[in-house]
Amino acid sequence: MKYLAKIAAVCALALCMVACGDSASSTAASSTAASSTAASSEAGSEASAEGGYTGTQTASATGMGDLSVTLTFENGVVTDCEIDASNETPDIGQVAAEDLAQAIVDGNTPNVDAVASATITSDAVVEAAQACFDAAEVAY
Repeated sequence: MKYLAKIAAVCALALCMVACGDSASSTAASSTAASSTAASSEAGSEASAEGGYTGTQTASATGMGDLSVTLTFENGVVTDCEIDASNETPDIGQVAAEDLAQAIVDGNTPNVDAVASATITSDAVVEAAQACFDAAEVAY
């Protein structure tokens, strides 16, 4: 009887490990990728003579609510970042959006550190910003 209990425990442990493996993370990644969309702005989208993208890109993602990120590029460099986080928590996500926008411009990258206590909003902003960079074909 003890032998059967050991086998059952090993099987349960193996099942738990499989459930936490790569398939779960790839499912999460694909559902995250599906939730962001990017669109070129009518304000302008062109490649400059120096080869860097000049124009604006807007993308959306879901944090605590829907949010959008609009990036303005000049010669492949982010010159402005506007985040509409009006659906995020007022004293948390909306405040974090201001810091995240500045970090994206300062670093010229969508890969910025999450703001403490606003991880969900931060992740959504990074996701939307990456979609903007990808749509503009600007490396980061």
